[in-house]
Amino acid sequence: MSTLLLPLLVGVDGSSAADGAVRAAVAEARQLGASVRLVHVVPDHFALVPVDALVGRDLDSRGAGLLVRAAAEVAAMAPDVEVETELRRGGVASQLAEACEHAAALYVGRDSSVLKGVVKGNAAVGVATRAPCPVVVVPADWQPREDGGEVVVALKMAAGAAELFADAFAEAETHGARLVVLHSWRLPDMYDDIILSRVDPTEPARRTAAALELLLHEWRTSYPDVEVELRIVHEEPVHALVEASRSADLLVLVRRVHGLKRGTLGGTGRAVLRGAECPVRVISPEGLTAVPGLVLEQAGDLVK
Repeated sequence: MSTLLLPLLVGVDGSSAADGAVRAAVAEARQLGASVRLVHVVPDHFALVPVDALVGRDLDSRGAGLLVRAAAEVAAMAPDVEVETELRRGGVASQLAEACEHAAALYVGRDSSVLKGVVKGNAAVGVATRAPCPVVVVPADWQPREDGGEVVVALKMAAGAAELFADAFAEAETHGARLVVLHSWRLPDMYDDIILSRVDPTEPARRTAAALELLLHEWRTSYPDVEVELRIVHEEPVHALVEASRSADLLVLVRRVHGLKRGTLGGTGRAVLRGAECPVRVISPEGLTAVPGLVLEQAGDLVK
């Protein structure tokens, strides 16, 4: 990929919430031969009160010290990886997103129970929604595995499949991982779903599988060394994705197109960011185009 020469960014704040993100970014940097840039954001407001010059200098000093310590930890962890640091001031989500303009990816951590620490409140969603590069949200206790593992790509519909497959197949090939293409479907009306389950519950899955195989044909040919599993499940999207994350090494989502330049995350995407047990890689929907003649089951909203 053309982004390989760009650094991998990691949002740090000195808390343990960022530990998994640092480990994941360092492992990726070693794999790609890329550098790591640690980014720390100091606030410019407290409860809507601007930070004055004296306090601002103190915060900058503390932030700089935090970055020095974090860089030393990364150097001890991976002496072969080049480490840079960057101090920013402002809102966490907006500043991290802005820092992504010239980065291969941004790694941010989350606590095992709620999004906090380096991505307090809704900052993780904010970054994942607006960043121009892929954003990888990593559980604090995440430990990279030595073997190839499993990459899961969450596919909602044919529109956007090209961008998702381009990213997911490249990730799987780089890491020698198996690729699981996951599509979850459920009819929007509970009673329609009950009726279908009694008539022919396998028919929607068969139609979807046929459409997906057409989409996958070119990618299977382009990446012959990547083992691919097509997995279609009759399940609520959040449950299907969180369940898949328990055995996966990476879960790839795309932000939906919603009249905005770079898309947004809905309820399903936000819930997956909170509950996934593996890193979640969110990519931008810029350039998403529909694939004529291919329509997946409308109930398969993997990223609402």
